[in-house]
Amino acid sequence: MRGLSIPDMEHAKRTVERIGYYRISAFFYPFREFCVLPGDRGKVRCDRFQTGASFDDVITFYLWDKTIRLELADAIERIEIAIRAAIVEVLGSFNPHGHRDARSYKPSFSELDARGMSPIKKFTSKLEDAFRRSKEDYAKHYLSRYIGSPPIWIEAGTWDWGNMTHILRYLDESHKNTIAASINPGLPRKTMESWVNALNDVRNDCAHHSRIWNKNLVNSPGIPKGLGFPEFQHLKGKPAGGVAPTQKLYGALVVIAYLLKQFYPRTQWHVRMRDRILDTNLPFQVGIGTAGFTEGWEKEDIWS
Repeated sequence: MRGLSIPDMEHAKRTVERIGYYRISAFFYPFREFCVLPGDRGKVRCDRFQTGASFDDVITFYLWDKTIRLELADAIERIEIAIRAAIVEVLGSFNPHGHRDARSYKPSFSELDARGMSPIKKFTSKLEDAFRRSKEDYAKHYLSRYIGSPPIWIEAGTWDWGNMTHILRYLDESHKNTIAASINPGLPRKTMESWVNALNDVRNDCAHHSRIWNKNLVNSPGIPKGLGFPEFQHLKGKPAGGVAPTQKLYGALVVIAYLLKQFYPRTQWHVRMRDRILDTNLPFQVGIGTAGFTEGWEKEDIWS
């Protein structure tokens, strides 16, 4: 197969049939050779595989990526619940229906379009529809006993990460500052927003079982400035490869480890993740450098 070593053809056929060719092709990609474009216009991946590349290496990569996604899903679930609770606390103390109150958001969230609809009306209508469709017992109980929209501490149970991202994007600066301060008093609201956006992308990749290990992040998490965030200083600058750690999975891992420590001080997730990565033996084409890990990363305080 274009230079790829396949020690067990029957096993390979069953694997491709079970996973699907186009899904597994994403894991083939790092093992393909580079070809120089005509006119010295750079390099692209060729169809032919690198010398020594094996189907077993591809499967090792595939299974490793799945392992990391499972660890990430566990961590992001806890972060999602904690951030949702912070939003409920801040908006709920302002108004039981603070998430529906135009005063909670930037003025642009209430501007009418050509049809006389505002973004806040469209958004809250979607939230209400999701609540009414919910199969959760608390939603059924509320709808059977009460009239009108549920307060934020009830309706928030049906929010997903995308809903939280949308709310944070349009919240006024005062509310954002309060939520960021609940994580760390010195955390800038813009940095918090960048973290939520970055983790939303990671969460979506995990939810859709997409490759995550050596992909570039669509939204890079920001690095908080100041002496109060030493855990992030090693993310500054770019390595020899030219891609900043914050543009790769490693940047998201640092943010996840930090948030878990802030929300759950007894967490050992960062230790488990560190040890799991140190114990793996990946093919060099998908080594930890391809995920943005910095030199000596395991000695950084965030992982201790």
